[in-house]
Amino acid sequence: MQGDLKKVKVKVAGWKEVSLVDIIGEPSFTVWFNYCNLRCPWCQNAHVVTGEVTREVEVGEIVNLIEENSKLVKFVHATGGEPTLQPAGLEALFLLSKQVGEKISLSTNGTNWEVIGRMITIGLDHLALDLKAPIDRPEKYASMTGLDKRKGELLTRAVDLSLKMGINNVPFVEIRTTFVPTLLEAEDILRIASYVSELASNSQGRVVYVIQQYIPSETLINPSFRSIKKVPASFLVELGKTVKERTDLEEVYVRAIEFGTIKVEG
Repeated sequence: MQGDLKKVKVKVAGWKEVSLVDIIGEPSFTVWFNYCNLRCPWCQNAHVVTGEVTREVEVGEIVNLIEENSKLVKFVHATGGEPTLQPAGLEALFLLSKQVGEKISLSTNGTNWEVIGRMITIGLDHLALDLKAPIDRPEKYASMTGLDKRKGELLTRAVDLSLKMGINNVPFVEIRTTFVPTLLEAEDILRIASYVSELASNSQGRVVYVIQQYIPSETLINPSFRSIKKVPASFLVELGKTVKERTDLEEVYVRAIEFGTIKVEG
């Protein structure tokens, strides 16, 4: 059985043996899965999403490297792109990682709730879900993800279900929103945070909310977004303080190029 899992092939853009930035407070072995079912115009990983940078490997090759670095990391973190588009490879990676004693972490857009549910049954230890816009504004959610507005309802229903499953069943859930100027406003962040706070009130696990700084880069899905300037980190910190004041969220973070990831106090 283990041998069969090791032979499962997966397409990835690469991996990093020791990452200190993908899970708050924890070192991880991070794998970038290729391809995505969304086309967020502001996404910085166009080369990963489109498969422009890719290699097909057997999961066993990755697991061998995980074992070599097992003393340095606590989690195996699957990100992308969208890892749930390769469910067989993702499941094999997670099952084998569990067998070698590592915790498992999934970074996802939340659209493939059935695959996410399967990873939860394996024993998912950390879920990072990108909540891109207010869940009660499906047309805006579709615009944020580069999809036809008519797909907004289906999209938000799937994300809502995925997040509820995660908060109810995963010990550590990290919800992330990237503040993209021209697409989001401060009020949108507050609406998202209020929704997250309501869900978190019924959770027995750890739930954190992260406001991320948009960074223009050369690898954007939509090159026109390169001209959009990033919001100052100080603005995001103040926004984080407002989130703390108006919700019951105990842990709010800001992630920015100026200082990495910091916890918002007070």
